[in-house]
Amino acid sequence: MFEAISETDADYILTKVLAFRTQWQEFEKPDDVNALVQIFPHVSVRKGYVLDYVQEKTKDGVVLPIQPYARPIDDDSWIPMLDADSPLERDDLVEQLYQYLEFELSPQGLFEYAFFVIELWSMRASRHAAEWLESTPVFTAGRFDEVLDRARKVSDLKRPQAFGPMCRIDGKGGRVRFLVHTPIAWERVYYLESMVFGDGFVDQEAGEIIADMGSGELF
Repeated sequence: MFEAISETDADYILTKVLAFRTQWQEFEKPDDVNALVQIFPHVSVRKGYVLDYVQEKTKDGVVLPIQPYARPIDDDSWIPMLDADSPLERDDLVEQLYQYLEFELSPQGLFEYAFFVIELWSMRASRHAAEWLESTPVFTAGRFDEVLDRARKVSDLKRPQAFGPMCRIDGKGGRVRFLVHTPIAWERVYYLESMVFGDGFVDQEAGEIIADMGSGELF
C-alpha cells in the first residue's frame, strides 16, 4: 500500500535541490556530489567513504553525465575500472556505488533516496545529455498551477487530488511515485515511477500523463 509523503517536507527538499542546481559549479570535485547528499537528511554514504566520480565527453564534445562511485575517504587516488565503450552492468554499479549508499527504510527515506539518485546521475551533464536538469518535480498544488498558468495549451488534464510523493516499502526497497514537469520535446506533467531494489539499485520509468502541453523546447 502506498503512503503519502508530506507535500511541505518534499517541497522543502525540492527548493534546496533547485538552489543547488544553480550553485554546483562553485564546488570543486568531489565536494559537489558530497554536498548534494547532504540535502537529503535520510540518505547518507557509508561511514569511512565519500562519493566521487569521473566524467567524459563524446567525440562530438557533448558532456556526458557523471559516473559516480564511492571510495575510501582517505584515498583520493582510488578509481574503479571503467570502459567508456562498455556501459557498466547492474552488478558493477552495485559494487562501486549503491552498496555504499544508505537510507532510512521508511516512506520518507525511500522518497529521498530515489530523488537523490536521479539528481546524482544528472549532475554536471550538458543539456543535450540530461533532460532531467530541465525538468522539475511537482510536489504542491501551487507548483502544479504555476506550470499550467505558463502553458500555451493544456489537454487531457487529470488534476490529482494530492500532489505529494507516494511511497510503498517492499522488503529492503520499494516504489516511489511523484509528479514531474518536463518542458523538453513533448511538454507534459507525468508521474515518475522509481523502483528501489534491495541491493540499492534504482530504476525509473515514465508513468501516467497528468497534463499534455504539446510540443515543448527542442535541444
